[in-house]
Amino acid sequence: MKKFIVVLLIFTSKSLFAQNSNQSNLNNLLDEYVASIDAADSLMGKKFWSLGNEVSFLHPKGNNYGWDGVRQFYQMFDATFSKRKLVYQNPKWTNYGQVAWVEFNWVFDATFKKDGQKMQSKGRETQIWNSENGKWKLVHVHYSGMPLNGERQGF
Repeated sequence: MKKFIVVLLIFTSKSLFAQNSNQSNLNNLLDEYVASIDAADSLMGKKFWSLGNEVSFLHPKGNNYGWDGVRQFYQMFDATFSKRKLVYQNPKWTNYGQVAWVEFNWVFDATFKKDGQKMQSKGRETQIWNSENGKWKLVHVHYSGMPLNGERQGF
């Protein structure tokens, strides 16, 4: 019985270590995503986005599909803002084998190129990551504003 408990503890600790290691890797990918948005740099994004036609990016300005569509989103951010700063809060990862997703809230501060005016928006985002050849690749982003909790709002 003692031998069984020891084996079980070793297996559980290895499993937790792998889970924590995977969590750290996924958080690093989220940091890379934020850096690519801050820089409005599609070449940075190309390192972790899946490059197929099935990827999608849904945002308040529209929907972009395929890697070319995602690249256009980066170009729009570069053309619109001279400065960008995205900060995420409280990421919640769920790993489901070959697929993982993260939900988080964010604050985005930016300066418009056209007139130098500053803006801030807040929202929430869900990202879906797929394991491709042993590497996590981003396949879907959906972001929206914060929940509306007032009377007769949010329906």
